[in-house]
Amino acid sequence: MQHNPDDIDVFQIERSVWIAEAKIQSPNYDFAFSQLLACSHSRFGMDEVTAVARFGAVLEYDALYASLLERGVRLVHSPAQHQLCSELPQWYPLLKGLTPESWWYDKAPDAETAGELAGWPLFIKGSRQTSRHQFKLSIIHNPEEYRVAVEAFSNDRMLHWQQVVIRRFERLRPIQADMGRRIPASFEFRSFWWHGHLAGVGPYFAEFAKYQWTESEKTEALRIAEDAARCVVLPFVVIDLAQCIDGRWIVIEINDAQESGYAGVPRLAMWQKVVELEQMLTPDSNA
Repeated sequence: MQHNPDDIDVFQIERSVWIAEAKIQSPNYDFAFSQLLACSHSRFGMDEVTAVARFGAVLEYDALYASLLERGVRLVHSPAQHQLCSELPQWYPLLKGLTPESWWYDKAPDAETAGELAGWPLFIKGSRQTSRHQFKLSIIHNPEEYRVAVEAFSNDRMLHWQQVVIRRFERLRPIQADMGRRIPASFEFRSFWWHGHLAGVGPYFAEFAKYQWTESEKTEALRIAEDAARCVVLPFVVIDLAQCIDGRWIVIEINDAQESGYAGVPRLAMWQKVVELEQMLTPDSNA
């Protein structure tokens, strides 16, 4: 998605956290800040503010970051930090042991090599994302399916420009949900972390099914997520977790929380927690 910096609204919520927003007309992403939180556009006496971007995924993050910086708005993630939490080859080395074993290539290896690495079935994706969670381009059961997926990968508008990532397939605890041709729904949760502290968590597949965890499951899952948050050391990150059928919790992936939808995370409570954490971490932030 491309943005004109002049169309991005910059404001402060609860005299604490700055937001740089452009609505993208997605109910899973947009949030009514001005209706639910105290907002101010005043930057009196401030040459520069650090703001959380809420304008969806960006094609040229570096360029937009530089343009906003010229206007006195520094996004909470530098281009290098954005790259770290957006590209699996960047974050994977920090999370080895917490997330499925993975390999990546500029050009997909042949089926024999892929099978020797990960075994069958295996999981394939782009270094940044899947293509709308399509089953046939993600969970691959044999060499023939692999060859078909690799050919489709090279022509897919969301995948062709990304590195090819092959991941060891983990059997996840399933949940009942009609996902159509998408990857089957699993016992997965999305969590938002502000400077290493939990800001919000909720069911990843809340749009498709109602499910929740027990307190012991939540404690164990968030322990893994907190370890991941401490490993990557980023200001505002999303960590997606899932439970395997054997009870283990793993990190599915991490993302720049600036670009991430809420899934089943209670959004008002999350932003209130971000404000609370920011005021705790920076006591003069509401001055």
